[in-house]
Amino acid sequence: MTELPFSLPDRPRVTRIRQRDARELSKGGAERTQPMTGYEERFTDIVDYIVRITDEIWMDRAVGYVYDTYDASCVVYSSYGVVRSVEEVIAGTVSTLNAFPDGEIHHLAVAWSGDAQAGFYTSHLGHSRSTNVGRTGFGSGTGRRTSIRFAADCVSRDNRIHTEWLVRDNGAAVRQLGFDLHDVARRWAATPSAERYLVSPETRLEGQAPRRQLDIDRSTVEGWARSLFQDMWNLRRLDWIGRHYAPDMVAHAGGGRTVQGIRNYQALVLHVLTALPDAVMRVENVCWSEETDGVIVAVRWTLEGTTQPGGVLGECPAGKPVFMMGISHLRLLGGRIVEEWMLFDELGVLAQAYR
Repeated sequence: MTELPFSLPDRPRVTRIRQRDARELSKGGAERTQPMTGYEERFTDIVDYIVRITDEIWMDRAVGYVYDTYDASCVVYSSYGVVRSVEEVIAGTVSTLNAFPDGEIHHLAVAWSGDAQAGFYTSHLGHSRSTNVGRTGFGSGTGRRTSIRFAADCVSRDNRIHTEWLVRDNGAAVRQLGFDLHDVARRWAATPSAERYLVSPETRLEGQAPRRQLDIDRSTVEGWARSLFQDMWNLRRLDWIGRHYAPDMVAHAGGGRTVQGIRNYQALVLHVLTALPDAVMRVENVCWSEETDGVIVAVRWTLEGTTQPGGVLGECPAGKPVFMMGISHLRLLGGRIVEEWMLFDELGVLAQAYR
């Protein structure tokens, strides 16, 4: 790829899913293009593995296939707590399929890193459409349609996922189903949980020294991404956004929000920071993929701070320590970001604030 702000190392060519016929993707490739010792022979590469097991479990209803593709003691992290067994994954899958029986999944991107020996890291961005007919954690079935985005970062080895970070746009889902976001958050906050996170946001001043740009090699994918998030979220240099984003860029964010153009993107970032004015951004993983319409850089991040009413969380309780788990996919073309998916879950953050 030319004109990128970073260099890409050589690695095996894998399945590209964007602008592809879903029926063709479900068939897989003719032969393996990437070493995948321990994985089923029918998978050609790690992207093919993620796309096809997702479709088979969620579209074909092969719920029991979860036993073959998730470790018995798998760990799944979300804004609501931690799941620590395959049986809980099975139970959650059954419950969701019952509530949304006509659900369909559209694969938007799968970024990745790693190998079969050390384990593969994948960041899967998707879009689901479905009709709610059964009870959910939000309330009784409504008969309404939902159209939301989700992202799942997974670590797999020997055909099984053992660690996952899941971000689902429940804020958009709650609104589309006709429920009040804050009423649902209060109910979820009162629900007992086996394992909850303890949040203690760090100060924005490091020994009374203002934060500075990272001393890091920006010519690598990871260095470029970490520097971008540091400059934008921790240094609050929103005037630098134009250095990295195309003037007509589009961003799809949590809560079903979409903005276009630099000015509106700045407003989106300010809307998030207003809810967590002392927030500190921490980048936790970076991976990437070469796609049919550019390079995708996937960043898993956590934003920690204390709440304030008036921003993306609405009239939330003030002064509550919370964290916002997020996964962003950045699509670059012509050297700049032309499209971003910024996934976060308002409901999960509000449930923390109401505890």
